[in-house]
Amino acid sequence: MNKAKYLFPKDYMADPSVHVFEGKLYIYPSHDWESGMEENDNGDHFDMNDYHVFSLDDVENGEITDHGVVLSVKDIPWSGRQLWDCDVAFKDGKYYMYFPLKDRNDIFRIGVAVSDKPYGCIHSGETSDVGKLQY
Repeated sequence: MNKAKYLFPKDYMADPSVHVFEGKLYIYPSHDWESGMEENDNGDHFDMNDYHVFSLDDVENGEITDHGVVLSVKDIPWSGRQLWDCDVAFKDGKYYMYFPLKDRNDIFRIGVAVSDKPYGCIHSGETSDVGKLQY
């Protein structure tokens, strides 16, 4: 790479997981906003309300595509706050997004959302505890 560049300079995206699906590079970052809260050891100052998916064909010269919001705190029935860094896996024709989220009691839970596409609208299910899938 000849010159460093920001992939998404308009927003603060952090902690990405990156995969190659369907011959493209897909990037799944957390999406951080300024919360206005004082910084502390609990991370309360992080305001992560949604995930975007980005893709590109050519890492060196390609244009990045923002596929928009694929999952939001408001889409998850048991949500409290803070969608931290996620990861995505592919199996049997489905894409599974595993995500940590604080529930309404401010306890971290692991959720799973499912999509037919690596960049499509992802659907989360009902509440579950760590280690159990949601559908």
